[in-house]
Amino acid sequence: MGMQYDVKATYRTTDGAIATGRMRLKGLTVTVSTPGAALIVYDNASAASGTVLLTVSTAVAGSFPVVIPGEGILALDGLYLDINGAAAVTAYYG
Repeated sequence: MGMQYDVKATYRTTDGAIATGRMRLKGLTVTVSTPGAALIVYDNASAASGTVLLTVSTAVAGSFPVVIPGEGILALDGLYLDINGAAAVTAYYG
């Protein structure tokens, strides 16, 4: 199997689903205005529960990329984003 190039993006300012179905999380761009609790990505299409795929610190204000190596993190059921202390998140997946 070759590399996957069909990457999509979703922008969120609140908790919610990124996408449904089997996919790989490729990366994030996170903007934090008020530092706080960690941003959490779940393998779940509809709720902040189930398997945690990624936890990102939001302890510092500013914007930063989250680079995920290789082909990304595999989600079997979809991606749900609990943004907690982040002001906005762009998730890249495919």
